[in-house]
Amino acid sequence: MGNWALAIPSFVITLREGVEAALVVGIVLTVLGQTQRKDLYPWVGAGVAAGVGLSLAGGGLLVVGLQRLTQMRPRLQYGVEAGLELVAAGLLTWMLLWMTRQGRGMAGLIRQQVSEQRQGWGIALLVLAAVGREGVETVIFITAQFRQGGLPLLGALAGVAGAVLVGYLLFGLGMRLPLRTFFLVMGSGLLLIVGGLLVSALLHLSKALAEAGTGLGMLVWDTSRWLPDGEWPGLLLKVLLGYRDHLYLLQALIYGLFVGGVGFLYYRSLTGGGSAPGKGSAVQGS
Repeated sequence: MGNWALAIPSFVITLREGVEAALVVGIVLTVLGQTQRKDLYPWVGAGVAAGVGLSLAGGGLLVVGLQRLTQMRPRLQYGVEAGLELVAAGLLTWMLLWMTRQGRGMAGLIRQQVSEQRQGWGIALLVLAAVGREGVETVIFITAQFRQGGLPLLGALAGVAGAVLVGYLLFGLGMRLPLRTFFLVMGSGLLLIVGGLLVSALLHLSKALAEAGTGLGMLVWDTSRWLPDGEWPGLLLKVLLGYRDHLYLLQALIYGLFVGGVGFLYYRSLTGGGSAPGKGSAVQGS
């Protein structure tokens, strides 16, 4: 598997975000069909295309701009990476918690918004907002990995394909899928990925300010001789669990506090009637 493990985080994130967007698009199409407004279907497609196009264009411009900036001023490289990783971690955490809380009422809200829109452009803007929101969060994360080459992008493309397949199975074939389990598993994976993102951001911030390890406290462990994080299987543990072969005290504390604190809020929202059950019932119509 080797370096292909680098594609896993972007696949997980894009798949989850893509399924979120697919649910919105599917609900919009369902409501339009139920209200005899199938003539507005092309506007839905236009909204999807615009959301995807704007996300790709924005991501491409951001990557090119960052590459040129770091080429002109190499000293800014680590600071830029740390900033992007922190922004990506913040957006993904917000998405995870906010969508978990809002998920149960999502279908009703979308139905109301679609019913209130009488013009095609209004439907297109509604879909554009949903797809664009998920796209921006994904693009920021992938951009934060711009030094890793094209593997994160390949993982993202696979995630998009998976989301399209899930949407087709749900709304095209009418299959009942275990969305509760899906969002639970994806959310758990996202927690660990974002935790690793924070660990990486702290290291890059340290490098931007001084030398590696400065300001991060004592070295908790050094496993580079027998489990390096740049080679298999350490690389897989790195992308899935946030493992680092050099881990400092501040990194360990932040990782533990994030996974424990945000994980507690996330699972409490789920057990209290959060997003996954809501999305499942919204799609099934129950």
